[in-house]
Amino acid sequence: MKRITVIAADRKGLIAELSELLADGGINILSINAQSEGTSAYVRLRVTAYDQALALLRDAGYQAVSDDVLVLRIPDQPGNLARIARNLADNNLDIRGLTMIQRVEDFCIVAVATDNQALASEILREQLLEI
Repeated sequence: MKRITVIAADRKGLIAELSELLADGGINILSINAQSEGTSAYVRLRVTAYDQALALLRDAGYQAVSDDVLVLRIPDQPGNLARIARNLADNNLDIRGLTMIQRVEDFCIVAVATDNQALASEILREQLLEI
C-alpha cells in the first residue's frame, strides 16, 4: 500500500486546500490521517492515483514524500545527522535517499530511504515521527 506524507505549516484550511487540490485533479482520497505538532502539520494520504497525486502536491509547492521513506524528527544540532548516518552504516544499511524536509525551532524533519526500511525503522525508532 503506497501512501503520501505531506508536511506543511499548520494552519486553518490546510485539509480543505489539500482535498480541493486532489479533487480538482480527479484524485479520490481513500484514507487520510492528519496531526499537528507545534507549528507543523503532518498529513498522511492514500489516494486512487498515487504518482499523479504526489506530482500534483509537489507542483503546488507542498513538501510531499512517498511512504517508502522513514520520516525522522531529530534535534537541530551539529552532528545529529552524522550520528544517524553512522548508525545506519554500522548496521550495514545503505542510504538510498535523504531529504531534509523542514527545520523548525530546535529540530529538523528528515526523510530517509534505505535498502532495508524495516531494519532502519527498528534502528531509528526513537527518531521516527509517528504520523
